[in-house]
Amino acid sequence: MKIDFNKDDQLNDDEINVLVSAKELTPEVIDLLSMLKDVSNKNDNWLPVNTNDRVQMIAIDDIIGIEVYQNELNIYTTEEQFATTGTLKDMYEKLKKHHFIQISKSAIINIDHLDYMETAFSGNMTAFLTNDLKLNVSRKYLPGLKKSLRM
Repeated sequence: MKIDFNKDDQLNDDEINVLVSAKELTPEVIDLLSMLKDVSNKNDNWLPVNTNDRVQMIAIDDIIGIEVYQNELNIYTTEEQFATTGTLKDMYEKLKKHHFIQISKSAIINIDHLDYMETAFSGNMTAFLTNDLKLNVSRKYLPGLKKSLRM
């Protein structure tokens, strides 16, 4: 087996492209592809977050919602709250394939942790989530949320 590395400046910082080349699709190649998929899936369930002087590994399924205020991201989980820096857009790109939906300009939620919604003032709604977390759903993002909930 020959293993090689190729630098590709067109890939994003968090993106890795693996190409397996072989003359035929043998059982060994299938096993290798399966192992690569398993490695990819294991890393896909955790979100590394810079907090103070350490990197905290957070289980994606435990994240209830994320809210941004100025340049600080507050990550609410089933166990605790973490504060980090960054943009909501970057965080949403990492999480949108894991049942996360943007509900306002400043918040995203894990729809698996959504308990119910109530109408609030001026046509907005309030999302009531696990651990008594309440976040506002703006009118602009309400159609996308309803579509995710198949309403």
